[in-house]
Amino acid sequence: MPADKQPSDKFVNVNGLNLHYLDWGGSSQKPLVLLHGLTSNAHSWDFFAQEMCQDFHVYALDQRGHGDSEHAKNGYWITLFTSDLYEFTKALGITFFDLCGLSLGARNGMAYAGEHPETLNHLVLVDFGPEMAVQGAKRVMASSGTPPMGFRNKEEAIEYFRQRNPRAKPEYLDNQVENSLRLNWAGMLVFKHDRELFWISGSAGKKEVPYLWKQLPMITCPTLIVRGMESDVLSPEVAQKMLSLIPKSQLIEIPDSGHPVPTDNPEAFEKGVRQFLLG
Repeated sequence: MPADKQPSDKFVNVNGLNLHYLDWGGSSQKPLVLLHGLTSNAHSWDFFAQEMCQDFHVYALDQRGHGDSEHAKNGYWITLFTSDLYEFTKALGITFFDLCGLSLGARNGMAYAGEHPETLNHLVLVDFGPEMAVQGAKRVMASSGTPPMGFRNKEEAIEYFRQRNPRAKPEYLDNQVENSLRLNWAGMLVFKHDRELFWISGSAGKKEVPYLWKQLPMITCPTLIVRGMESDVLSPEVAQKMLSLIPKSQLIEIPDSGHPVPTDNPEAFEKGVRQFLLG
């Protein structure tokens, strides 16, 4: 984790689940809520959040089944994620905020924005649309469906994450290993996330595609669609269709970046998002 500023670890009970979140604080009264990607966690935003808390009060949420939040017995339908976010902000007394989501976070963000448009000031959707490009979907299913059971040491884990994201800087990989894994009873480093999340990238997720497309015209706040220029997940065609359906939307493409835009090109990502949010 970046050393300059440390967030506060906090928990809140939402929809019967104990959800963990990071409160980065900040001198501003403008709340910014960050949602991570599939099988990731709130700490994936650490480097970005540290910069953004100069201008916002930043909250990064471990969504159900991820990070240090509780696994959900009733599943991972998008309406449940949406309800979690609504109840989370309600519990914290956040009534009007900016929302930024990557991958699964963008998926849940567009659903939330369609259901609760009156609560959002701005929306940032990072490299995800209502449906994935075919090649990206195959890759995501392969990587999320058959991960290793665990790792014998940190070096082995770092190598695994490096192969999945070769553009990531060493400090990002260290942070990912530190916060994505836990030590189990056998002395192995194992993933924190619920393996039932795999079905989001498969049959369960496909059922929700029509619902997501219907949500887009319901989004009323200014919306920034961010696409990694080399992404195999958000295709140019889907990005353009999103642009045509979301009333107040704009699209930027980040160079030298695939799907994990904030780690592939963090400087360009932060610059683009900051300009959009602060106008």
